[in-house]
Amino acid sequence: MIITELEFMSIILKKIWRVLVKIKFLISFLILKFFSIFELVWLKILRPPIGTEKWLVLKELDYGGYVTNIPRNIVSNKDPRTKEQILWGGMKGGDRMSKLHHGYAKIYAKYLRPFIQQQKSIVLVEVGVLRGNGVAIWSELFPRGRIIGLDIDLNHIKQNMDNLKKKGVFANNNLELYEFDQFQDNQNLLGRILKNDEIDICIDDGVHLDEAILSTIKSVRPYLTEDFIYFIEDNSAIHETIKRIYSDFRVENFGKITVISSKKYYYE
Repeated sequence: MIITELEFMSIILKKIWRVLVKIKFLISFLILKFFSIFELVWLKILRPPIGTEKWLVLKELDYGGYVTNIPRNIVSNKDPRTKEQILWGGMKGGDRMSKLHHGYAKIYAKYLRPFIQQQKSIVLVEVGVLRGNGVAIWSELFPRGRIIGLDIDLNHIKQNMDNLKKKGVFANNNLELYEFDQFQDNQNLLGRILKNDEIDICIDDGVHLDEAILSTIKSVRPYLTEDFIYFIEDNSAIHETIKRIYSDFRVENFGKITVISSKKYYYE
């Protein structure tokens, strides 16, 4: 196949652009890692109370912190993204709590407070566990709870499990892991997983696309308790659609995180 000089230059420029973008990402990653180490040391000195905003940040850093370029080895056959979009950049994790990243810790601390104070045995479901940073936090925060992690590719957390256990995570052996494709109707699957249990806390940190989020809500909804709390991360617009579809939900948006609860209950 013969290509023109213009096409050749276009290919070269694309490759140069990709290299420059990777260098930029690497520099940003190293800078964030530096500040994260400083933040971790500072928070360990402070020793914040369990469940508080600072405690959540500390635990996220302690259990691995920010990671990036995690390959998407398994994706749904219903995933609308192009092959290039799926391959480019990889996945990120460990970036929900600290203000160096999304800064969701304040929101989580506020809405999880009633469950922490009640000290009851709750059922928490997290969709999108990646390397297990989140479920590690929830396991320590709710030692009597049933913690369920759902992901289309469980290999990442399985490969990291020894590292997490060395830090004392899952000492109560309360983590369950199941394969889960967010684009599918998973209502029956969740019924088999939960058996007779209901979901107190649900966290969607999965694909972040509207289709996946709405499909997951539809599958999860029949199993939510009356005083449930439901977090949806990294999508700044989905709350409007959820409000239109689910009139019985209280839907609150805080930038890129949306919190759903029943209108019967109000979390202050």
